[in-house]
Amino acid sequence: MDQKIQKISDVMRKAELLIQEELSGAPEDAPLVASGLLAVTRNLYVQTLGIDGAVKMFEAVADSFVITEEFLDHIKPTIH
Repeated sequence: MDQKIQKISDVMRKAELLIQEELSGAPEDAPLVASGLLAVTRNLYVQTLGIDGAVKMFEAVADSFVITEEFLDHIKPTIH
């Protein structure tokens, strides 16, 4: 399991460097870069998991956004 986590971490670091390079002169291109990364991710999931597996992965990602939003709504700071 540690090797898998390390692989994910390594790929994330490389992707972050690529993103920084792509946005260094044009930060307004962030949605375009994200779209490119998303398309590559989709294609990789389709190639490795098939259409149904890719759909399940994207559903899980979408669900994680909802869960995160609900969590953040519950931890709003209060003034004492």
